[in-house]
Amino acid sequence: MGKIVKLLLPFILVIFAFGGVFDDFDNKFTKANKQDRVQIYHELKGVYLNSILNDNDKLKLESLKRLVSGGKILKVDYSVYAKELSSIQAQNTAIKDSLKPKIATKNSIKESKNNQKNNQKDKSGDITYKVLSISSSKTTFILNLNSNSSDLNIKSSQLNQNKTYRKIFDFNGVLTTSYKNKKDQISDQIRIAQFNKEIVRVVFTDDKSQDIEYKLSGNSVIFTLKSAKNSNFTTKSTTQKATTTKKSTQKSDNAQKATIKTNSGKNKIVVLDAGHGGKDAGAVGKNKLYEKNVVLNIALEAGRILKNRGYKVYYTRSSDKFINLRNRTSFANEKKADIFISIHANAAPNEKKAKEMQGIETYFLSPTRSERSMQAANLENKADTDEMNYFTKISYLNFLNREKIIASNKLAIDVQSNLLGAVKSKFKVVDGGVREAPFWVLVGALMPAVLIEAGYITHTNDHKLLSDKNYTNKIALGIANGIDDYFAKNQ
Repeated sequence: MGKIVKLLLPFILVIFAFGGVFDDFDNKFTKANKQDRVQIYHELKGVYLNSILNDNDKLKLESLKRLVSGGKILKVDYSVYAKELSSIQAQNTAIKDSLKPKIATKNSIKESKNNQKNNQKDKSGDITYKVLSISSSKTTFILNLNSNSSDLNIKSSQLNQNKTYRKIFDFNGVLTTSYKNKKDQISDQIRIAQFNKEIVRVVFTDDKSQDIEYKLSGNSVIFTLKSAKNSNFTTKSTTQKATTTKKSTQKSDNAQKATIKTNSGKNKIVVLDAGHGGKDAGAVGKNKLYEKNVVLNIALEAGRILKNRGYKVYYTRSSDKFINLRNRTSFANEKKADIFISIHANAAPNEKKAKEMQGIETYFLSPTRSERSMQAANLENKADTDEMNYFTKISYLNFLNREKIIASNKLAIDVQSNLLGAVKSKFKVVDGGVREAPFWVLVGALMPAVLIEAGYITHTNDHKLLSDKNYTNKIALGIANGIDDYFAKNQ
């Protein structure tokens, strides 16, 4: 490992310092043996991720070129990178061509339109929509596509809980760019992501109900804020009948979960990681309520439910013992797990915050700029200072790649939704949402991995819930249901 680090360190520093100088990479990759080439290739994925997070288009383009050429040499699947590279190059070519003066004739215009239609159709004959760029203002949020949007089919839904209102729009397409939230935009937070291989998802989140509508105009999808309402909503889809009430919806959801087939987890391997343990008690609440004991009970109960449904379940610990962070994901990798779930209970950083910070949260591994996410990560990362030294920033980037982040994000969404669905049948809880943070316990996992914070042990209400076995059993049920949902959607 030392040889590889010495080989790569100058390359990574050059990339971060100068944002796109790849001469050192090309030279080292050409001269390296096969084993070192594989490691360098994984390092390059980290550089590619960094380009996305920092909106560095030049760095992204150069990274993609080498991910494609390197993938060909190593004979690994590089199709995702090739598709994105092709899209960027096509976009750049279109921009250059648009700057050239042209003399238009009737025949050239007709031929251009026919070529455009042919180029924009995939093998099935349907238009492949690509999001090429995004613009935002106080009143609009605009997606600019590669083709006329007139045939675009957009599905909308709402997920509104505890004064957090989400408006969700899904459509078939490919996302080739990213979006950073601004101070002046139509919602508090706007997120756009590649939900799966076929679907792009746009989520508008605000602390008040918003009537967001869209219109298709030329090559653009234009979202606008029609009006704001203060009434509360429950989770619903625009296709639901108006006569469906909150109570009947909840009963329906609960009935659906109760009838999940017991063979849904056939041939699937899940590793459940109860956080902390042994000398590391984790967060401590009143009446000697230790995080390590609460999360172990949740893990064992979730494992029991999953086994009954046909899953192969392993525990990183099934008793009160300490395990290094590195060994937790290594164990999951050794077992060739399909899913890794790390279970924890959160704690506020000080007495003042303890009065207000509460709720259930689900995290997936990613760099973050959120103060709350960083606080949660720093708390859990204290478990093993040696591991913190081991996972340097460079090593951390090694393990991140776009595909795993997307998969883990999807798993986190399914788990969080089902956690809330399970506990809200009997308990009043706060939805802390799906968040991203650099939890070291998730670093190194080769499968989709998430970390669950089952509540704040320092908050009066959450402390009471975490002390209640009925509540922790509901958390366990929510974890199992979330895993079921993930596999049902991602076979």
